Amino acid sequence: MISIDLHGHSPQSALRLLGQELHSARVRGLAEVTVITGRGVGNRRGEPVLRGYVETWLKGTDGVRYGVVSYERSRDGGSLRVRLG
Repeated sequence: MISIDLHGHSPQSALRLLGQELHSARVRGLAEVTVITGRGVGNRRGEPVLRGYVETWLKGTDGVRYGVVSYERSRDGGSLRVRLG
C-alpha cells in the first residue's frame, strides 16, 4: 500500500495532488492507499484542516471518478485508508 502525504499542503494543492496520486494508484492496480492529512495539532486552532476537505472530495463526484469505494479514519485521526475499485 502506498501513502499519499498531503500534510502541509493548502486544500487546493492537496486535492489536486490527491487526484493525481489516486489516478496513479489505479493505473498500478492498487486496491488501497493511505492518505495522510495530519491531525491538525500544529495549526493555530489545533484542529484538522485538510481532513474535512479530503473527506468531502472522496465522497463526491471526484472521488467516484478516481475509483474511491470507501474510506475510514485512522485511530489517531491523521490519516485515511482509502479503498479503490
